[in-house]
Amino acid sequence: MERLGLGYETLRADNPGLIYCEISGFGRSGPYAARGGFDLIAQGMSGLMSITGEGPGRPPVKIGAPVTDITAGILAAMGVLAAVVERHKTGRGQRVDTSLFEAGIVHTYWQSAIAFATGVSPGPMGSAHPLNAPYQAFETADGWITVGAANQGNWLRLLEVLEAPELSEDPRFIEPEGRMDHLGELEATLNVLFRKRNSADWLARFEAAGLPAGPVQSILEMQADPQTLARQMVVETEHATLGPVKTLGLPVKFSETPGEVATGAPVYGEHTRAVLAEHGFSEAEIAALIAEGAVVAA
Repeated sequence: MERLGLGYETLRADNPGLIYCEISGFGRSGPYAARGGFDLIAQGMSGLMSITGEGPGRPPVKIGAPVTDITAGILAAMGVLAAVVERHKTGRGQRVDTSLFEAGIVHTYWQSAIAFATGVSPGPMGSAHPLNAPYQAFETADGWITVGAANQGNWLRLLEVLEAPELSEDPRFIEPEGRMDHLGELEATLNVLFRKRNSADWLARFEAAGLPAGPVQSILEMQADPQTLARQMVVETEHATLGPVKTLGLPVKFSETPGEVATGAPVYGEHTRAVLAEHGFSEAEIAALIAEGAVVAA
């Protein structure tokens, strides 16, 4: 943008209230500022790939979703909104600068805190939690479920549902610290019990006991889940060329200003004419811009 004469310092000279947002691989300062970046690179360098996977000694694993791409967008939106609030107070704009690298780092809160305290880098633990147990996925007779029995009350409720009260007296598992110190043994013991029933049976029992648990769902199963549908996280829109298509809905609900996904994703240049007309360009001017190749219109 600087090469095009559209950098922040150039534009703010004409508009001191300008809010100018930049998302890059590594940020606009520091020794890596000029590097390009992708989600994969950011996940590796931020430490995320060192804590993702089944366990120590296994190959590094990328988080399935492009988590740094998505999170960088969220951080940028949050930064722009904060800058808008500041502009309302002072009239001044500012540059908002974030990166894929920083987006990956913010997801290491737990592991970074452990590393700060111990001087040791945590490694991958599969679905387990670094500080509490049992808090992970377990295999049942027909699939996988997740169980959150991290605190002492939930641990005792879990043993009631599992019909294994004797484990409450096992010296390895009586206290949370012991369960973490003997996590491998705890997993092996609970796995035997969980494989005795199917997922639906266990989940019904956990819900009746007030114990947090849930199925490990595929994407299609998630999309068909009644809670997904009740929260309008799958909606149908009209696409310009494909007709009715399903897409994800808005993840934030507003009581006074509800939003919706009202149209399908636009084809390239679908709204060029409408946007230019909204900003005062005449039909002739728009046609000239299209003819010159300055803009593209579907």
